[in-house]
Amino acid sequence: MKNISLILMFLCSITILKAQTAEEIIEKHIEKIGGKKAWSNIQSIQLRGEFISSQGSEEILSISKKGKHKGHKKINGKMVVQYTFDGVNFWDLDRKSGKLIKSRKDVSFRAKKEANEFPSMLVVAKKLGYTVELVGEEDIMGISCYKLKIKKGKTYIIGKEVDDIAILFLNKDTYLEVLKEEKHVRGGNMIYTYYKDFQKVEGVLMPFTINWFNEDRQSSINVKAYIVNAKIDDAIFKANK
Repeated sequence: MKNISLILMFLCSITILKAQTAEEIIEKHIEKIGGKKAWSNIQSIQLRGEFISSQGSEEILSISKKGKHKGHKKINGKMVVQYTFDGVNFWDLDRKSGKLIKSRKDVSFRAKKEANEFPSMLVVAKKLGYTVELVGEEDIMGISCYKLKIKKGKTYIIGKEVDDIAILFLNKDTYLEVLKEEKHVRGGNMIYTYYKDFQKVEGVLMPFTINWFNEDRQSSINVKAYIVNAKIDDAIFKANK
């Protein structure tokens, strides 16, 4: 009985050590990207850049606030809304009609969680009740990384309720994000997001190159500019705006 108690105490100490180590890594990450104070001062972010895929390249504009998000793409010289999340419903552009159509409830549910992660998932993870676990170390494209498992409660994948889990890799030397892995809400396939070329914007570090990969396609964004704290009326996130 005494031996069992000692084993249980040892296992508990390992768990505590891992949790503390994960917390320390997150703190160093937040400090590296500008600190909690600087990030807490961010009320809105606009991203202007070039979206590149197998179909070519297009100019894009995304607008984000806590709980809301909207994306545009330039078509025939005009910025056209591709999607918007108004805080409750996610709306997609229907290619045939050219109108925004309300998406399924599970898509809106996922969009709400992601929008509430503004301005940065790890900065607000604790506040949102996410738990982060250090699950090991791994080399990603020649970069030695900490591997973090972020448990975000529940979500829906292809209409089914599942555990919402993201795997995040942080550079062991710089504590910057290298790769995020998570399942796509509509297809259930894994999406791999790579972050590169971090530059300082209004006192915080942001990636200027973002690459996505899944089973059958890849795309990227070359960021031309981030505009921080521009005044944004919540009305622009409505589908008819």
